[in-house]
Amino acid sequence: MIFRRSRLVSLACGVVVLAAVGACGDGDSADEQPPAEAVADPYLRGNTCAPDSPADENVDPASRLTELSRTAGELLLVNGIAPGPDLAVDGQLTSSQAADRASTVPGDASIAEALWIAAPSPDTGLDPIRDTAEYYAADALHISTFEVNEQSLNRMLGPSWSSVIEVVEEFAGDGYAHYVESVRDAPPMRVSDAAAVRAQLRAAAVDAGLESQWETAQSIVPIYFQSCTTSSDVAGQDIDLSSSILGEVLAADAVGAAFTETIGPSELTEPLTRGLQIVLGAEPTSAETSELTKEYDPNEILSPEDVELMEAEEPSLDGP
Repeated sequence: MIFRRSRLVSLACGVVVLAAVGACGDGDSADEQPPAEAVADPYLRGNTCAPDSPADENVDPASRLTELSRTAGELLLVNGIAPGPDLAVDGQLTSSQAADRASTVPGDASIAEALWIAAPSPDTGLDPIRDTAEYYAADALHISTFEVNEQSLNRMLGPSWSSVIEVVEEFAGDGYAHYVESVRDAPPMRVSDAAAVRAQLRAAAVDAGLESQWETAQSIVPIYFQSCTTSSDVAGQDIDLSSSILGEVLAADAVGAAFTETIGPSELTEPLTRGLQIVLGAEPTSAETSELTKEYDPNEILSPEDVELMEAEEPSLDGP
């Protein structure tokens, strides 16, 4: 089982950075102690959110994700697995930390996490309360033996899985901070009815029997942005939150268009890809310029669980 904090909680809570404290002596009789080193914050995601070299074209995504899972699982088996960053003891890692450390291509860790969550875990009959250590050890073993191939990618991300992965590589490749800056500095790039179009594409996916695959593909986006928003906050980076949210919305648009490229009409999918393309450097056409916007609904990035949480905390005053 992989635990994830609510998006609302992640954005609202601060993070405490732990540091190792050196021992003190009386100077004359005690040996000089080496300077204390800061302990890496459990929310930092260096490999996931920093820029890196592009994926090796000679290594297919399935092999990369299989190797990532194997390495992450071994890290969890050696160090122990914790259900959350704030609950780790004695060097334990969360699955997100392990995925980040094992990742060699920006965005891959978020794809792997989405796949781990979507794939059914073996039924071990263990109880997370009664058999805590054994339960999480089984999860670590499940990740270490998680194998990704074209068939499983098709089963979990749909028939256009390669296009979905390519989109993730596009927005993650130059690093989260650079992407957000590019969104901030870009001209208006999103079609005004993008949210409605994405809803239409989701309906097409459902009609094609691909609802769970759509949800898994879309989940990659908030997994990535939640990790990187929190990581940047911990690292003290000055990130424009409004541009980050717009960037996340554009990424969700592009993933939706990539997912439905074989089942959705081009007049719906192509406009959704334009926002990300313009952010990445494509010039809007003169015909597009007057129709594009930077407006968005912040609730587009919320999961159904977070929407329910908001509605529970702020019930309508209009009554039933």
